[in-house]
Amino acid sequence: MKEENLMSKSFRMLLATGLAVSLLTLNACSPNLNSSHSKAQSSSGTDTSQSTASYETQLRQALQSATSDFEKQVLTKAIKAGKISESDYREANEKYQQCMISKGDQITFSTDQSTGLMQESMDVDGQDYDSDKVNSDSIACAKGTNLLIRDLYERMTTNPSNADDIELIVSCLKRKKLVPNSFTKQDYLNESSKTDGSSKLDTDSEPFSQCLANPNK
Repeated sequence: MKEENLMSKSFRMLLATGLAVSLLTLNACSPNLNSSHSKAQSSSGTDTSQSTASYETQLRQALQSATSDFEKQVLTKAIKAGKISESDYREANEKYQQCMISKGDQITFSTDQSTGLMQESMDVDGQDYDSDKVNSDSIACAKGTNLLIRDLYERMTTNPSNADDIELIVSCLKRKKLVPNSFTKQDYLNESSKTDGSSKLDTDSEPFSQCLANPNK
């Protein structure tokens, strides 16, 4: 079974930012929906009130850019609660999925057991798969459903202190002995930008993938 990942997380973030000015820290666009993305949890013992407060501006920006009653309700509740609820996150993704299916795109969601986050994919075996159509449908369906909710929830869940993503990843790589202790954020950015196979980062290894998915684990 061949599965095609759809709109990348960072690309969804770019779309959301176009609506909300600057909702999230952006990464380079990637062709895979659930591609390696620098997200992380804060260290244990983080003060919850400080963590939730750090996202208030982004929640208010998202609310200002909401295009549906559903988004407005979810984000209004989130501002009061200090976070987006898991049930609203899942409902947003379900609404998006229903829209995609109505357009003939049979997407599915699965839950990553290590993070509890939802991952989107599509089985393209035996289908006349048109990636341009699917991506266009994905952009259209995300608006008003999960565009302003999904990535913000995932970032708040995996990085509640709103810390620097790359710094968290570098710390994880050091803990797992994947890079030397002298390795810096700039070193990571330099190595990650290499496309000729010369990067010193073992990006195909499971430990490396784990640091990208959850740097504090």
